[in-house]
Amino acid sequence: MKFNMQKFIEDCQAALEQPEPEKVVKQLVQDAIADPEALRAAFEARGKPKTLRDAAIYRSETLSILDVTTPPGMVSPAHDHQMWAVIGVYDGAEPNEFFVGDDRGVERKSGKLLETGDVAVLGDKTIHAISNPLDRKSYAIHVYGGDIVERPGRSMWNPHTQVRENYNMEQLTQYSKDMRDIPADKHWQ
Repeated sequence: MKFNMQKFIEDCQAALEQPEPEKVVKQLVQDAIADPEALRAAFEARGKPKTLRDAAIYRSETLSILDVTTPPGMVSPAHDHQMWAVIGVYDGAEPNEFFVGDDRGVERKSGKLLETGDVAVLGDKTIHAISNPLDRKSYAIHVYGGDIVERPGRSMWNPHTQVRENYNMEQLTQYSKDMRDIPADKHWQ
């Protein structure tokens, strides 16, 4: 069966009625990335996103679905979502670094490499950072249990000082650019 974006959105909305919606959404994302060409075609039909808002295929107070393209060499600073998330990589790689943190800083605890065909569920308290180690773009579908664009109370950690700051997309973008100049072995120190 070919991927249908409208049905995917409806199925994700229906999953919100379940006791653990992220588990249902994980299976929906797994099914979606099983046909990467159909998923890519559905995303491309919408045009290329320029901002996080543009990457949102669907947004409401309870659900966001994003088309995420990660450029080669990109590294994000540590950040949280304050909601569960399901990430499905349909082409490329998306390494995730996981942290514990507070106002004074973050400490790396573990990591997980997501490659083509992999799906991960992140809890609502997860602090993570993503990157793309490849020399080409990576592509993923991200589904969140809330409005990821307008969610209040989100945090990010300054990669220069490791101090917690209020989440700001423009600043996060600048920090991602800065991190290209920080040696990889110094990213989380």
